[in-house]
Amino acid sequence: MQKLFFVLTILLVGNTLAQTKQLASDQLIIGGKVKQERKFSLDDISKYPSIQLNDVNTSCSPRKTEKAKSVKAVLLKNLLDSVKFSYDNSRSLGQFYFLFISSDDYRTVFSFNEIYNTETGNQLWIVTEIDGIPLKDMENRILMLSAADIKGGSRNMKGLSRIEVRSAE
Repeated sequence: MQKLFFVLTILLVGNTLAQTKQLASDQLIIGGKVKQERKFSLDDISKYPSIQLNDVNTSCSPRKTEKAKSVKAVLLKNLLDSVKFSYDNSRSLGQFYFLFISSDDYRTVFSFNEIYNTETGNQLWIVTEIDGIPLKDMENRILMLSAADIKGGSRNMKGLSRIEVRSAE
């Protein structure tokens, strides 16, 4: 009986550690309705032009605040602009949406028009550094901030691992 308890404990701890490690995303993949899937390593993301944001909520919950004094971030549109979308005519881009998926399978959606035709798209960031700590040293690695949202943290995403470009049918 003790051996069974020991084995179950080891399995439970191992499963918990595996789920924790799942949050650490080391690359961002943009796929779906694109001409060629694109993978961004942590170094690739850090090479894009970044800006500094001050006093930013980095929480991924609208009920909680995690303030960072200084955040360096890359505009998400710069990454999206590096892929070519697959579409028949430019009018069909209005039917496109982006499904953001984290390494723990949390998902959120932004429309093409929301990113490219509203202020929201100018406030979607991929964090490269928080309070002097670089992206590669962060626990959840790829952090997306949606700084224009009314409820802070509601669409921020830790462990961002994939963006699927899709079309509403």
